[in-house]
Amino acid sequence: MSANEANTRTQYIDPALTLAGWNIKDPHQVGLEIPVDGYNAEPWNGVTDYCLYQPNGEVIAVVEAKRQSSDPKIAQTQVEYYVKEIEKHQSFRPFAFMTNGEEIYFWDVGNSTKRQVAGFFSPSDLENLLYIRQNKIALSSLPINTQIAGRDYQQEAIRRVCETFDEGKRRTLLVMATGTGKTRTAMAIIDLFLKANQSRKILFVADRDNLVKQALEDGFMEHIPHEPCDRIFSYNIDKTKRLYVVVEKTLRNSYKKFSPAFFDLIIFDEAHRSIFNLFQEVMEYFDGRMIGLTATPAGFIDRNTFNTFHCFDGIPTFLYTYKQAIEEKNLVNFSLYQAQTKFQSEGIKGAKLSEEEQNILIAQGHDPDDIDFSGTDLEKKVSNKDTLRKQWEEIMEVCHKDESGQLPAKTIVFALTQKHALRLCETFEEMYPQYSDLVRVITHKTEYKGKLTGNFKKDDMPRIAISVDMLDTGIDVPELMNLVFATFIRFGCHTRL
Repeated sequence: MSANEANTRTQYIDPALTLAGWNIKDPHQVGLEIPVDGYNAEPWNGVTDYCLYQPNGEVIAVVEAKRQSSDPKIAQTQVEYYVKEIEKHQSFRPFAFMTNGEEIYFWDVGNSTKRQVAGFFSPSDLENLLYIRQNKIALSSLPINTQIAGRDYQQEAIRRVCETFDEGKRRTLLVMATGTGKTRTAMAIIDLFLKANQSRKILFVADRDNLVKQALEDGFMEHIPHEPCDRIFSYNIDKTKRLYVVVEKTLRNSYKKFSPAFFDLIIFDEAHRSIFNLFQEVMEYFDGRMIGLTATPAGFIDRNTFNTFHCFDGIPTFLYTYKQAIEEKNLVNFSLYQAQTKFQSEGIKGAKLSEEEQNILIAQGHDPDDIDFSGTDLEKKVSNKDTLRKQWEEIMEVCHKDESGQLPAKTIVFALTQKHALRLCETFEEMYPQYSDLVRVITHKTEYKGKLTGNFKKDDMPRIAISVDMLDTGIDVPELMNLVFATFIRFGCHTRL
């Protein structure tokens, strides 16, 4: 062994193995300079740098160390010989790691291509991978649970994912219009992974609290109730479950509490967002296979997202557009009712008021030149109760009603700000005191917002939810009939409901 290689082992490889849970000083866990035939220590017969052992003494992995200046992949032929030779003396072929201390490559020789990983795998990680190797069934060979995902396009999406993974690829991207059942499709894929013995730990990642709760309660608990599941919090991580959900921010703060191969499958909900600049390190840390879900039209998905999910040709693994869903009657097209005053769209500028209007302002002690409100400022700075009353009158008149024809069907009203939302609610209560249970404000500042959101989704009351920034993406309310935008709309905001 050269001095450079010895230095690489001491400074980099030994600490990295220790971090992964291997006891370097225990010869029953980690063996150094072990002959591959079990007894002949001559270098030309093959001597592994490290052997990682199972409790029964069989070698579960070998580690080949190279000096820091060398490319670790030059050890490929060497480790291939080692693992095949060791296999002759035990019940299975061990896994292989190749490293120069800075880069680590993992290789399941004969079963997958080598790939760079963020760190060595823990003893339990390797036991898990060995179990999967010995017991897995091809995903495409199993029937899809149509009770979870029964529509034709959902089953086609699942087949595409299964075929892609069966081919040995490790990432996929599903682009499906809002309302076409991305979460159900994901649950059916998870169900197949479990039945095929291809995953023992699965993680569902979303960028919002309500999406995470939805995946846990309406996804795992409803469609895969027999598997233990949990939500990950930074302060509370139970590693004994099989199914997990987590908010992106929590995962960014806690991902190193897991080993790189802890999760076999990771699903990212709403993968269209620019999370990857902040999240790239997390995605590169985990070795598990990954699925991205998004409702963003394929033409608006940036190149980074396609590349992140290994769709290097810019074509997603599966695409189901809003237009297709309408044509195939899987979605009902929306009808647009546009109501907007000139003041709301253009704002108020004192200099543009009529002479009579300017004189009224002067008589009230105002300088017309100081009056300059944009449309947004009207709601942020001007409390215009009369406008709010007229808005509610119009909403109550033109909205889709329930079966009685008297009360609004489920409705979300999007406000500009928290204060605007509260003013809208107060105005409604003043106008319709007989319907006090009809309206609730649900924003990130609302106490018990989770319970309120659940009530809105599943109970008869409240019928109208006024929100600012919480119910604009991914909220699943099957009976929702009306969307009211009491705010300004730009592409990407509220457009995926």
